[in-house]
Amino acid sequence: MSIALVLSSGRAEEWKFEINKHLPEINVEIYPEIENNEEIELALCWKPEADYYTHFPNLKVIQSGGAGIDHLFPESIPSHIQTCRIVDPMLKSDMFEHVLTCLMHSMKNFSAYAIEKAKQHWQPLVYKSIGQTCVTILGLGEIGGYVAERLAQLGFKVNGWSNSAKNLKGVNSFTGIAGLGLAVEKTDFIVNVLPLTDATRGILNHDLFSLCPKGTVLLNVGRGEHLVDEDLLEAIAEKQIANAYLDVFHQEPLAQDHPFWNCSSVFITPHVASRTNISSSVLQVVDNYRRMTEGRPLLNEVSLEKGY
Repeated sequence: MSIALVLSSGRAEEWKFEINKHLPEINVEIYPEIENNEEIELALCWKPEADYYTHFPNLKVIQSGGAGIDHLFPESIPSHIQTCRIVDPMLKSDMFEHVLTCLMHSMKNFSAYAIEKAKQHWQPLVYKSIGQTCVTILGLGEIGGYVAERLAQLGFKVNGWSNSAKNLKGVNSFTGIAGLGLAVEKTDFIVNVLPLTDATRGILNHDLFSLCPKGTVLLNVGRGEHLVDEDLLEAIAEKQIANAYLDVFHQEPLAQDHPFWNCSSVFITPHVASRTNISSSVLQVVDNYRRMTEGRPLLNEVSLEKGY
């Protein structure tokens, strides 16, 4: 039996080294340099080509190299292949730190002060305090729920919207279309941490922005496909959305001619809100390999039908 690494991230050698530390007896191969495709029973994947799983006739498990599975083409994976994702405490804490940084950067006017400094202009501005600030988290799964609870612990007013009601300390839980409107109607920030599914694709659009108070700030750390780019630019032009902090995009790297580059109200980070920590995440991959060979339930298996 062998493990295939089908990765577009350029971190395949690092994954191979870490897996072999724990499973020295297993042959770990980097696609497309696979010696015997029939030997592959587990494939660790990140943004593979569309037909990747068809190359391995005896494939039993597809292991995502990150928290999401939308990049694995879940709608086409055969039902007999089990699919798992990474749930790593480092991913959650890194995401919280990124979100908190964006919130505080906006609340304390740091971008405005950078502009004023360039003009050598001394101009104190009114700022927001944590206790005055409402943050709405879209998506209360492992990562979103963690971010919501941590923000509530700091004293933020926190709303959360998800597919099903959640019981999280300090977080007001909303569900459904009507609940989405209630969750954002008095918010200062929207933070999108939703999984990408048919139901959530394009959810950050004109209709949602129109439900928010004028001057709301958007943070998208979910997937680029959640956002309708043109609707955001229109909302910014109309000052319905004051600023947007975007970490994910439809096309990555972001095309050089994309209007986001020239929009001063859009802050761009290159998909770095939370990166998979290989040295800690590898333990889940190794554990799932052993569980697969022993016929035991896998860790963090996902529903292909739901997409998460």
